[in-house]
Amino acid sequence: MGLAATQARYLGLTARKTNIEFEGQQVNQARTVLANESANLYNKLYNLQVPTPPNVTDFYKTEFSYKAGGTTYDINNYRPNSDGTYVVNVTYSDFIQVGLKAYATAAITQNPDGTYQVTISGSSKSYTVDPAAAVPDAVLDKACGKSGGYYCSYVDGDNNTTYYFDKDWLAAQTYPFNDTAQRYYKSEELTTITEDHDKCNLSFDSMGLISKIIDPTISDTELQVTAASVQDTEAYNNAMNKYTKDKDVYEKEISEINKETEHIQSEDRSLELRLRQLDTEQRTLQTELDSVKSVLDKNIEKVFKVFA
Repeated sequence: MGLAATQARYLGLTARKTNIEFEGQQVNQARTVLANESANLYNKLYNLQVPTPPNVTDFYKTEFSYKAGGTTYDINNYRPNSDGTYVVNVTYSDFIQVGLKAYATAAITQNPDGTYQVTISGSSKSYTVDPAAAVPDAVLDKACGKSGGYYCSYVDGDNNTTYYFDKDWLAAQTYPFNDTAQRYYKSEELTTITEDHDKCNLSFDSMGLISKIIDPTISDTELQVTAASVQDTEAYNNAMNKYTKDKDVYEKEISEINKETEHIQSEDRSLELRLRQLDTEQRTLQTELDSVKSVLDKNIEKVFKVFA
């Protein structure tokens, strides 16, 4: 190889080595950027608040109740009046009257005095119903689905039950009537009642808890109030719902951080592989440069000897 060719080869190898060094710097800079991004993700992960499930023992509340006449009244809340008394909201269970429908096949005729004669199918007894004795009844209104109605009644001797007819319904029929009669009766149902009791006098103990009550809605006797610690299920369920929501958000953020971290690691592995390739290529170029430089030195030495 001639001196000019050797020198050209040496310059080409030097330029290639310089390019490889520059590309290596670029790869290292890219890996530095990835390292900073990874550090930011670590800080974000470190600052995440891990949600803690609620402890059931932390959710208890004090409930107050008092008894009168065999009925237990649970105090829901209370608010003061301007005169020093209180409006107490209570819940209790009691039997209340409800109106029920009792349709039956009946034969009904009108008497000369304006009353009605009723015979229920399957019974040998006949009953007189007097519309002049009809009275309003809010309980029967609910069963009848109307408001302000008047109702007349008779007592069934077979089952000792009082049955009621809507006065307007009786007046609207064509007589003699022999069809399904619309009648009603009353029954008692155990019902949970929530209501306000006004003008109550409350006494409090040294801890500010209700100890006694005078409830004029019930009686004028002072009654002992019992305090009981019970689990606040509603508050616990709300806390558990919040924990579940926070846990879902936390897991989503963790999943996103892991996905970004995996992407960064994948890019870093690719850059590391490229850097190793560049390092291998650089070592190969350096070996070839050393060889070409040796040839170049020998050529220069020969040239100088010729002209010496």
